Amino acid sequence: MLGTFGRIGLIACCCLTTFGTVHGQGGWADQLVDKRRIDFGVVATGADTADVITVTNKTGNTIHISGVSTACTCAQAGQPSSTLLQPGESATVEIRLNTKQFSKKRDTSLTIFFDSPQYGSVTIPISAYIRTDVVFDPGIVRFGNVEFGTPSQVVVRVSYAGRPDWKITDVKMGSSDLSATLKELRRQGGYVDYELTVKLGNTAKPQRLRDIVTLVTDDEASPRVPLMVEGIIVPDISISPENVQIRPLSPGESTNVRVVIKGTKPFVVEDVNCKDMTDCFHVKLDAKSNKLCFVDIRFVAPEKKGKFSEPMLVKIEGREEPVQFMVSGEIN
Repeated sequence: MLGTFGRIGLIACCCLTTFGTVHGQGGWADQLVDKRRIDFGVVATGADTADVITVTNKTGNTIHISGVSTACTCAQAGQPSSTLLQPGESATVEIRLNTKQFSKKRDTSLTIFFDSPQYGSVTIPISAYIRTDVVFDPGIVRFGNVEFGTPSQVVVRVSYAGRPDWKITDVKMGSSDLSATLKELRRQGGYVDYELTVKLGNTAKPQRLRDIVTLVTDDEASPRVPLMVEGIIVPDISISPENVQIRPLSPGESTNVRVVIKGTKPFVVEDVNCKDMTDCFHVKLDAKSNKLCFVDIRFVAPEKKGKFSEPMLVKIEGREEPVQFMVSGEIN
């Protein structure tokens, strides 16, 4: 039989085994973040400047984020996208720089706290230089919600105080979906004003847009000034369900499934097909134009057994890019 000390030793050994996957020689939480430092570089006064830290559970235990904080209000941390992470899951924390109330050199830090599977924290240094001679109004190119296929534009005023011959020499775009035009409005003494128009093309695919426009100036010390771009390109067509699960079938057996297609305006479905399993899907289409379309699909199981997962392409009249959904199942 185990004595008292033997039982205590066994318990201690079990505890060490349990936490062995999260506790290393250094802080166990350090391994969870994708960045160990945030450097915003040189930014303009009024610019809406942000970055994102991703926390990934690389341990074998459930992790709980108990809180986040910054050492200075010059940087503000948002709430984690999720606080309870199973092994392999991730969460994001957004950090925004307060460029309206603070200026010049700023050094602070972000700390993320954990209370499960054990107490711990990770601290990430944050640095930036907020220049006072360049001001953006508004401080971000915010497109908001833009329907797919619809062009949009945002106008930003760029004001400078300093050298009378100061110039913006170029505008660099991070995405091919964006373009920009620049117009000088005023040059008087040491004050210069520009009108920057940022355009979103009509070919931008549905997505959450997050990018940077960079103004290139003739400043030798700090020639580049970044400006954030945010927006959401909303799909004009949506399909439900996005993943169609077909029940297990034997070769030659058939089943029927239905998908619902919705549009922001009336549309006509020209074709629905599966490139690699063309003979298996038989679709009944309605030639009428509607905002809501029910598509009935008859699936005949092929001779080839096994699992399958294939994209179904939906061709909409007058729309260049097809929309797709997935169909998966198993042939026994």
